[in-house]
Amino acid sequence: MLLEAVSPEGNGVLVLLHFRDSLVSASYPAVAPGDTTAPGAVVAVRYLMRDVSRGFYFDTGAVQVRREARKLAGHIQGSGIETGIRTPTRIEYRDVPLPRQTDTVSCAFVP
Repeated sequence: MLLEAVSPEGNGVLVLLHFRDSLVSASYPAVAPGDTTAPGAVVAVRYLMRDVSRGFYFDTGAVQVRREARKLAGHIQGSGIETGIRTPTRIEYRDVPLPRQTDTVSCAFVP
């Protein structure tokens, strides 16, 4: 499941949650982009400093998810390397609507 938030100023966060059978309230460890470990979460942060766009992905930390009916809430805490500097980050989120249920079959590889 992909969660995204972007401000008009250009700051934003992307979270790709990998969960097992269903999304439940839990802590999902931060994993590197391309890692499909389940449960896990790829977190990328983009922000502007003066007129320069900066960004990094979390290499440590976790995404706390609270499922509340048809919405998600929680927080993301971790850090990543940005221009050679470890950058700790904490992000709160709430009232994120769950995507609609799909009526198609998943495209998973079956050996």
